[in-house]
Amino acid sequence: EVYPNPIRPGYTGLLTIRGLKADCVVKITDIVGNAVFESTSTGGSVQWDLRSFADKRVRSGVYLIFVTTNDGLDSAVEKVMIIN
Repeated sequence: EVYPNPIRPGYTGLLTIRGLKADCVVKITDIVGNAVFESTSTGGSVQWDLRSFADKRVRSGVYLIFVTTNDGLDSAVEKVMIIN
């Protein structure tokens, strides 16, 4: 579960990805595949502050969230729309 989705203008909170197993790798890319965030879940969720590796808020657009279990046997892809 990805919340909130879509992210509307003026939103200053965190994006939360819930329902994860422990030690899942979470990667977020823009629609053309540029990575903007990566983390490993410690519990059932991961949070993202909507900032890229350059520490700037990402631009408006569709972002892909790739979740892979630590053994690589299970994966999922979700989408989130960010509107600034």
